[in-house]
Amino acid sequence: MEGKTMAGGRWRRLLTVPSVGLLLVLAGCGGSSGSTGGLGSGDLLVGVLAPFSGADANLGPAYYAACLAAAPAINNNGGVGGRHITCQKFDTRGEPADAAPAANQMIASNSNLMAVVGCTSDEASAVAPIVDKAHIPMFCMTGQSEFNKTKLPYFHRLVPADIFDAYGMVGWVIYGPSHPAWNKVALVFGDDIGSQSFVQPATNALQHFGKTVKNFPIHLGASSFRTEVQSMLAFKPDVIFTEALGSAGTYLGEVKELNGGQTIPFIGTSATIDPAWFKDVTSTISVNDVVQFYRGVDLGYTFSGTAYDEFKANLQTAASTFANAPKYGQRGSTLHLYDGIIMTALAMVATNSKDPTVYNPKIKEIANGTSGATVVHTYKEGLDALHAGKSIRYTGAAGQNNFDQYNNSQSGYILVKYDAQGGEVQLASLTPEQTKKLSDAGGL
Repeated sequence: MEGKTMAGGRWRRLLTVPSVGLLLVLAGCGGSSGSTGGLGSGDLLVGVLAPFSGADANLGPAYYAACLAAAPAINNNGGVGGRHITCQKFDTRGEPADAAPAANQMIASNSNLMAVVGCTSDEASAVAPIVDKAHIPMFCMTGQSEFNKTKLPYFHRLVPADIFDAYGMVGWVIYGPSHPAWNKVALVFGDDIGSQSFVQPATNALQHFGKTVKNFPIHLGASSFRTEVQSMLAFKPDVIFTEALGSAGTYLGEVKELNGGQTIPFIGTSATIDPAWFKDVTSTISVNDVVQFYRGVDLGYTFSGTAYDEFKANLQTAASTFANAPKYGQRGSTLHLYDGIIMTALAMVATNSKDPTVYNPKIKEIANGTSGATVVHTYKEGLDALHAGKSIRYTGAAGQNNFDQYNNSQSGYILVKYDAQGGEVQLASLTPEQTKKLSDAGGL
């Protein structure tokens, strides 16, 4: 889902082992107390395997925030059999060549690794097999189609494949409210393989609905896109589809400049619902232009309820360690990865095991639930139910999960915009019938 606009192929660097981020033990956690049964002793580690530098450096912090929020939810309720959760960054730099050594180093250096989060479309193809071979459950923010029917049992995806973001954007054109007819669509994504995964499904669907579409790939991270912008403007599009994490501000600023001071309406993927992206784009085309001309797609979150309230409160507390943590309160990936960590901890307790080959299958059962399962919304609720001998279904901060046989969980799309403060505003939602029509039109 994320990182696909900044994937490998942009720059080839010399192969280096990325520096490992500072190990964080949340204030107040202290050392672990003695554990029970087969849960072992000592702190447990969640590895945040993601870009913290390079063109996609804004992705890693969102995932790190998820871990910082999940850790106190677990630690303040006795931990995992007395074991406390810690969070550590492992920088992939958004490049497969850097990501593989980072993954290997993470695994080799940490025998207490309980789960991995992150693994974006930049590096998932390189790191997922490594993590799977080590039998460590992972929750990946990749939208690559190769994982739609993955054979990796330790891989989990809580967000739809990239093609559904493409269909969601087409849904804005066909079903979205309060806009003029958008008949000519310019696709502006990175020239890397991951970014271009949006292009074919969007093109197929748009053409099916009688729209004219043209692809204008850009080299992400460039200092200027004037030549590419001029080519795109010659096409005279009604609307632009884009993501371009880290480059959207520069590109859209030059569009406005070379288009006589007028911003063209633009639709972003779910990854553009992000404080860093909002800051980047508003710095060049103004807040007013973003509010007026930006539209986006996102998964349907309620941003309410017991689980969300705890998640949000923990993000506020995490600000003492990571100042930007509270900004991710409405970031879908942060919500999902928070839930993934909570489910993993509950799976360990439910199986009374520190062995991932034992507790990994339990994650899916806790997410999907079984007949008669008690619905829980927090780690404490889950812990209490398990101690009472009940089976549980976890419905967390991001809502309900439904894993299929390939450990992919999907939900519906909403059509959104930004307000002047960078908050998400829902304008409409795509019905299951509309989503099916879009998917059928895409043909992938």
